[in-house]
Amino acid sequence: MELHTDGNAIAGMLQEVFVAEMTEVRRVCQSCRRENPIGAHRLFSGAGYVLRCPSCGDVAAAIAVRPDAYALSLRGTWSFVRAE
Repeated sequence: MELHTDGNAIAGMLQEVFVAEMTEVRRVCQSCRRENPIGAHRLFSGAGYVLRCPSCGDVAAAIAVRPDAYALSLRGTWSFVRAE
């Protein structure tokens, strides 16, 4: 049985790292090529956090929380809209 939430559950941490609201950021998966907002991705937590594509389940991001920093690994194409 898989226990996960959606990407909205990690919105605060992502905003702290990227200094932007992240749930509407679009991502194209490197495996299935489908585009989905980060908020639609599945979030798994344990020793860190893993975001997975809602279409194929491939890893979108792995995030480790360290005492003084975050360690991130991002996969696929993340599209940020520039604020004007």
